Amino acid sequence: MIENLPDTFLYYAYGSNLLKKRIHINNPSAVFLGIGRLDGHQLDFIKYSEHWRGTSATIVPTEKSCVWGAIWRLHNRDMPALDKQEGVDTNWYFAKTVDVVTPDGNTVQCRTYQQTINPELRKEGEELPPERRPCITYLDCIINGAKECELPEDYIEELKKIPHNGQIASPKMIEKLNRCN
Repeated sequence: MIENLPDTFLYYAYGSNLLKKRIHINNPSAVFLGIGRLDGHQLDFIKYSEHWRGTSATIVPTEKSCVWGAIWRLHNRDMPALDKQEGVDTNWYFAKTVDVVTPDGNTVQCRTYQQTINPELRKEGEELPPERRPCITYLDCIINGAKECELPEDYIEELKKIPHNGQIASPKMIEKLNRCN
């Protein structure tokens, strides 16, 4: 059973922070606890990031969708670094508390992040428009992280269908990722 401990918080990651080496760049205390499903949300991409040279992931509230992700336990001292990474100070994302359902049917409350601008909802099967596509590096972080965390196979197959924009991340981001190997 997933539970919080004193001086820690639970964080729900659905984007690049699914990948262990990615989350540990800025959040060394992160401990992977398991996976969970966020109901009533759809995974999408909207804001362009120079760092990633493509759009970054967000969750969009919607009734009929769900997003799978990782549940991490972080020490409270890492919260400012996580907020900064997510751009809370620049109004890129905002933090919110969500109820995440674990595979055993329990519900845990986690901190997660949603972009401050929501894209228009896509219809089922509608392809991501070119201007809203993530870069190859970012998408690889998400897919490899999903595999590493053992998200459901059908969800991983859906992630693999997300088109990229043909770009790779900035040299600075590539260097950060490579330093964590």
